[in-house]
Amino acid sequence: MEEQKHRMLELLQVNKGFAQPERWIDYGIEHNFQRVQAEKLKECPDCSNRSFRFFGQYVYYSTLISLQECAHCGLIFSDTRIDSQVIQSHWEHAYKDENYFQYKRSRIFNQIAKLVGNFAPQNGSVLDIGGSKGHLMAILKQHRHDLTLVLNDISKTTCDFAASQYGLETICGGVKTLEQIPLHFDVVIMSDVICYEPELNRFWKLLPHLVSSGGTVIIRGPNKLPLIRLCRFIEQFTIASEKQKMQSHIRFFNPELLYIFSRHYLLTKLRNLGFSQVMTMPSELLIENKKFRYALLCYSYFAKALSIFSHNKLIITPGFLTIARKQAE
Repeated sequence: MEEQKHRMLELLQVNKGFAQPERWIDYGIEHNFQRVQAEKLKECPDCSNRSFRFFGQYVYYSTLISLQECAHCGLIFSDTRIDSQVIQSHWEHAYKDENYFQYKRSRIFNQIAKLVGNFAPQNGSVLDIGGSKGHLMAILKQHRHDLTLVLNDISKTTCDFAASQYGLETICGGVKTLEQIPLHFDVVIMSDVICYEPELNRFWKLLPHLVSSGGTVIIRGPNKLPLIRLCRFIEQFTIASEKQKMQSHIRFFNPELLYIFSRHYLLTKLRNLGFSQVMTMPSELLIENKKFRYALLCYSYFAKALSIFSHNKLIITPGFLTIARKQAE
């Protein structure tokens, strides 16, 4: 047992984030920690500012990671980047279940497809960044035969599936690959994808070049920040400071995410990039359980009504959409 603890202490000293590794020995043994390469960020991945506010900590891939809030741009970000090979392997296997796409996300996909149909001009072009297996584009293809549809994803497996199953044109790769594409699109979709982009500043610089003059960007992302802030506030008064130092998760936060985007951050960023008519709206819900389908639908209608009456100031759905139009030249 002592030898096991000694090995775990050595591992914790190598893995990132554990300022007091001896306190995490039992936790590491219990959760079967493995050696993982990771890099700590010294500056905000968007504006490069070095002044942060601590937002919480969590354990992911045997690494203690802090969420930091940039004092300049307001971005909330993970201060650690796990080895890219580990993450690539993770995404090759994650979220591949057909039921997840065809049923659980069906209302989300239909909502976005309807929005694209409204904004895309006749014979226009659409790029779905991080489009995975192509289910959203397949729905859009059924309703708008005139559109040129292009799917992008970092996973070759999903790109091959989208091409063979739905006949979609695909671009396999990340930001570097998209930078080499000399094309502009009338609508660019990013559904639950920017929160995972390790090269955020590089991506924001690229985005305006992907969108045609007068084109539209549709972004979907989590809307859990108010709940996370509330839990953080309560914990400061209910959990002893010593126990907070052993915090291993953040309530309502998915540890796979690299960022938490506030609505204010996204609105400000898109306007600064030259997009006009930027707005947010509630997203349709993920249908996790058929038993609660009708209850969730009622909640969705209530959330939409609340958003309308509050002029989109109150969005209470777990996800929200940001829509921005690029100024016509």
